[in-house]
Amino acid sequence: METPEPKLVQGGTVHGLFQIALKDRLSAAGWEALREAGLDLSKPLLPTYPLSQWLCWQRIVLADVWPDLPEDEAWRQLGHTVMQGLLGTVLGRMLGVGVRALGPQFVLFQLNRGFRGADNYVTSQVKASAPGRVELWLSDINGRPTYYAGVLESVLTLSGARGPRVAILHREGPSCTFLLEWEP
Repeated sequence: METPEPKLVQGGTVHGLFQIALKDRLSAAGWEALREAGLDLSKPLLPTYPLSQWLCWQRIVLADVWPDLPEDEAWRQLGHTVMQGLLGTVLGRMLGVGVRALGPQFVLFQLNRGFRGADNYVTSQVKASAPGRVELWLSDINGRPTYYAGVLESVLTLSGARGPRVAILHREGPSCTFLLEWEP
């Protein structure tokens, strides 16, 4: 019997969020809580981190940066912020230029490649139902649908979609199906 591969988050994702997007936004107490939870940015980043650590660190960020927002909205904001951080990396800046040129429909069909750059466990399936309207299934959202809604809103905006909207259609086990719409 095979042992399941551990769920890992790429070091570049950690770098983008903590060293770029949140660099000046976390309080001293927030940085200390992250250090106590195993994220010491005075040391070189590892190539990957266990998902459990990433989720713990994300909860620290929610409490520190968006303590007054409803939890779902804080998760959505974190999804936007993760994308800002990824786009602030050298590779992210290069990809951002290409994404704008390709447009939302094409970009959404390439999300599996994008997720491989962020982690080793999320896969996606896209079904276009009309111009400016797709259903997107994600294999594992770790109980954070509005976090992924924020990520997807950022992807749509980055790809040049006008009036992007992301709604959660349904969840089944660890997976979730989203409806993504924009003006064609």
